[in-house]
Amino acid sequence: MKMRRLISAIIALLLVVNLSVTAFAAEWYLEDGDVTVSAGDGGQTVSQGGGAAVADDAPVIKQRDSSKTTDSTITIKTTGDATANVAIEDVNIRSNGDAIDVGSSSANITLEGDNKIYSETGSALHVSDGDVTIDGSGSLEAGVDDYEHNAKIGSHEDEDMSGTIHITGDATVTTDDNTVQNRSGDGAGIGSGEDGDMSGTIIIDGNAHVEASSNDRGAGIGSGDNGKLSGKIMIGDNARVSAVGAENSAGIGTGDDGDF
Repeated sequence: MKMRRLISAIIALLLVVNLSVTAFAAEWYLEDGDVTVSAGDGGQTVSQGGGAAVADDAPVIKQRDSSKTTDSTITIKTTGDATANVAIEDVNIRSNGDAIDVGSSSANITLEGDNKIYSETGSALHVSDGDVTIDGSGSLEAGVDDYEHNAKIGSHEDEDMSGTIHITGDATVTTDDNTVQNRSGDGAGIGSGEDGDMSGTIIIDGNAHVEASSNDRGAGIGSGDNGKLSGKIMIGDNARVSAVGAENSAGIGTGDDGDF
């Protein structure tokens, strides 16, 4: 009897230890360097500033002082059918490249608090042919410089397409309303960059609130200047959407000189 109780106690302890490892979550501060979240068949890890990868299924990326901008970035990498899960809380990124780079990967990004991401030469949130879901109850403001031709949320200039972008939950997403025209083309607020073949599927549902605009000749939501066509755009549930295209471009649809 005593032996049985001892074995039961050992099994219970092992279960507790195992659960604590698989459910591990930590806070990561951008003041300490760039953050990379990687997910694959073996689980999810987080590394920072070139340091060792640490198992973390639910990282929260934030700043100690969000009143100051940081040039540290967030990169998400996945393999196979894996999807990375990450929360951002009160971040204020101003980066030379992509502020958050999903690229061809798959990610669930949960918004907490008020977040601002801005890129001088890339996209605020880069999604090429990947898949990103933006959820949560927080807000996200995304912007790029006037002279850049990349989407604020979506693909870069000349990339074939932007992937699937899904905004849902109670998330509030805004692309900065900078209407200074550069007279030379622009990416969409949400969608594809200039000269991209097409924007991918864009879904806005739940209780999401989205305000999207381009700087010059790109659609608010859809394709950029000279994009061949706009992909599938679906708005449903209780979502509220305001989309403004600039010179000769649609609020929702194709940018200037779009083929279809």
